[in-house]
Amino acid sequence: MTEGCLDPARVEDLPGPRELPLLGNLHQIRLSRLHLILEDWAEQYGPLYRFRVGPRRGIVLSDRNEIQRILADRPNGFRRPRNLEPIAVEMRLKGVFAAEGEDWRRQRRIVMDALSRAGIEDFFPKLATTVGRLRRRWEKAADAEAPVDLCHDLMRFTVDVTTQMAFGVDVNTLETPGPTIQRHLNKVFPSVHRRLNIPFFYWRYFRLPSDRALDRALDAIEIEIAAIVKSVRQRLALEPERRRSARNFLEAIIMKLEEEGSGFSDEEIFANVGNLLLAGEDTTANTIAWTIHFLTGHPDWFGRCRHESDALVTPGEKGIEDFEQTKRMPVIDAVSNESMRLKPVAPLFILEALQETEILGCRVPGGTGIFMLPRRVGTRDENFVDGNRFDPERWLLTPKARRGPHDLSAFVPFGAGPRFCPGRNLALLEIRAVLAMLCRNFDVMPVGGAGIEERIAFTMFPDKLFVRMKRRNQH
Repeated sequence: MTEGCLDPARVEDLPGPRELPLLGNLHQIRLSRLHLILEDWAEQYGPLYRFRVGPRRGIVLSDRNEIQRILADRPNGFRRPRNLEPIAVEMRLKGVFAAEGEDWRRQRRIVMDALSRAGIEDFFPKLATTVGRLRRRWEKAADAEAPVDLCHDLMRFTVDVTTQMAFGVDVNTLETPGPTIQRHLNKVFPSVHRRLNIPFFYWRYFRLPSDRALDRALDAIEIEIAAIVKSVRQRLALEPERRRSARNFLEAIIMKLEEEGSGFSDEEIFANVGNLLLAGEDTTANTIAWTIHFLTGHPDWFGRCRHESDALVTPGEKGIEDFEQTKRMPVIDAVSNESMRLKPVAPLFILEALQETEILGCRVPGGTGIFMLPRRVGTRDENFVDGNRFDPERWLLTPKARRGPHDLSAFVPFGAGPRFCPGRNLALLEIRAVLAMLCRNFDVMPVGGAGIEERIAFTMFPDKLFVRMKRRNQH
């Protein structure tokens, strides 16, 4: 196995899959399996190799130390791919996720304030109400003996949570048809993934049916968000006392916009609210779905999570009732950490160097795409003992009791460095609340014997993950 370049060399000198003229490796790539293909090639070509899609060359990195260094050196030394910014502008989504440099710093401060730990604690009662709605939805499915499409239900849940957090608006898609915003959001991430990773920007010259469907979805999302922004502004005008302390993400951004010299535009309001809705829907929903998938295959760990939930929840109650209870869930945290290690919703980070740099002894020109594989790093035996095995116990053992490596620097489900995910605390709170409710109230059985396949459309998700819920036989 090649370990990178022994002497400083060009990217072209790196090992990698055989390329065709003009196409490069385009013929070998399926976008829905991109992360799996790059991980397979890493097994053949080592922690640093090259590949090419049409005219665009990239390198693929799966070295723990170098990934940590690159993530820490943002936004000064590395940035998201340069083509992401114009794509985000075209899709009206150039918020904090796609912003760079001083533009990112300015927006980041506002987003972090809106998603502060204190704000999330205040939000907990609304989250608990939404968890109760999800429980009732699953009770109906259990009574009807109907299969549950986990990703579908969990995305409704996360849209409801994120919409309340973002707007202070209760859309309740779990119990009512609700607004159509979720259906439109589902079209966005796959389009970003496709446009970011194909070699030709064809949509700037002609529109395919999928591009026209995306345009309609973005128009609908913008109309719905504009209506909500209008209602929030009216509420602020009618209740001036709310200006002392923002009660949701949108209020915080609107008040910042109205500050003289803030430089925060209406377009950035839409972009950042859109970013929050998209990230809050897909990433958290898919993480919970993967965790439930593991629990269905490991009844011993399901039982341990149930025991922990029963000990926390007041007798007669269906789920956790206050924020403090969420701080006492070491077993549920261990199970969700292990799920995120093995099935991270972001198994692929894509950045590029702002100027020429050296990676594992190779000269990498500025502008080169760097495809990093954090899942491969997190499952290597040198970083986590028996790295491909589902073993939540590793997160509960003391350092002295561990039988091998447990390197937390190789575990980056929310990113690392200055641009780690600002929604981390809200996501973890949602995961704990849903898993505690599930284990407290239901037995869960998988549907079908075939293995669940991974797909990626900007985030990685389980394809066709169905389960059956059965009401728990309570004492």
